[in-house]
Amino acid sequence: MLTEAVIAVVVLAVTTALTGSEPGRTEQKARAAAASLPAVDAAPVILELPFDTGGVDGEGVVRLEFEPGRVGDNSVHIYAEDPQGAPYDLPEIKMALTLEAKDIGPLPAAPVNAAPGHWYAGGLQVPMAGDWKVSVTVRTSDIDQVTVHKNVKIG
Repeated sequence: MLTEAVIAVVVLAVTTALTGSEPGRTEQKARAAAASLPAVDAAPVILELPFDTGGVDGEGVVRLEFEPGRVGDNSVHIYAEDPQGAPYDLPEIKMALTLEAKDIGPLPAAPVNAAPGHWYAGGLQVPMAGDWKVSVTVRTSDIDQVTVHKNVKIG
């Protein structure tokens, strides 16, 4: 009975892991699409989004730099600045992409704090070209936060 219980737990764990992962064909299509792009050194796509959480010291600007800014694997650098242009070390920042025309997303990125006022998220997969809506949630205190949106052309 103990052996059967262990086998059942292992089967359950494997099933859970497999249901949470993308099918192989999805990754193959993304790689094929990225490989079919011309090998061009694209400039990063840069956007600036002003924010105001409404609280004390709740104003500033976030600048996002998508590298290389085209279909496939991208990294995102996020810089936050206060109104005087100094780095703004926010307690929390989140980002997601949505392609509303194709009903794709939101595709969240998990930015990691790299330095005061600077976050980095690597491995952001942009599956197709289009006019993507970028949503950035900025938290300046325990209760003050705002989500700002802006469209950006990727691909």
